[in-house]
Amino acid sequence: MDKINNIIFDIGGVLAEPKSGHWFITTNFWNIVNKSLVDEEQLKISLKKYLYLQTQEPKTENDEHAMFSNYYYNVLKDIKYPNANIDIANKLADDCVYNDDKFIFFDDDKPILEKLSKNHNLYIISNGWPSSFRVLKNKEIDKYFKGIIISSMFTTIKEEKLFDIFIEKYKDVNPSESLYIDDRIHILQKAKEYGFNLLLMDRNRKYSESDFKTINNMNDILEVLE
Repeated sequence: MDKINNIIFDIGGVLAEPKSGHWFITTNFWNIVNKSLVDEEQLKISLKKYLYLQTQEPKTENDEHAMFSNYYYNVLKDIKYPNANIDIANKLADDCVYNDDKFIFFDDDKPILEKLSKNHNLYIISNGWPSSFRVLKNKEIDKYFKGIIISSMFTTIKEEKLFDIFIEKYKDVNPSESLYIDDRIHILQKAKEYGFNLLLMDRNRKYSESDFKTINNMNDILEVLE
């Protein structure tokens, strides 16, 4: 690999994962919703069905909360949850937006980010919402990064124009001198169009094969850069 000056990370699947195993069935979801009254497969289908959220435009955590409250209300109505109402939806939105413990950052994040930040400029590009900034700060992750781009702040996503926005914002970042790391192949295919060097993070070894060089943890990045 040629000289790499910049390393750009996704968040979900690369730096963090949902504590509950599902980003929208949050940590306290089943303390708010009666599990015995829900078909879990139908719930997952509905959560995916109404995931139009990434095209919406929350710029503050209050905006984000209103968006998720609307989202959960639609999902509860869709699965015909008994007595579905806005109060329950608001409680689910509270847990989704304001609970930092929804995120689990991997143990290898901080030590490797510390090492990488000494010789490289680190950035984040993530499809997400304003609360991501708070969580990154509270978990003391943001200090390693020169720039953090969160999609909703620009009303687009990586599949659309978020890479254009990143390149425009950070004009000194040359994609040919930059390494982009994501856990989703279709995002890497999009990043490839811009000339980034690419790594597929596969922490759970879910890909049996890939056209992209694959790593399984943060330490692997050091080996790639050697």
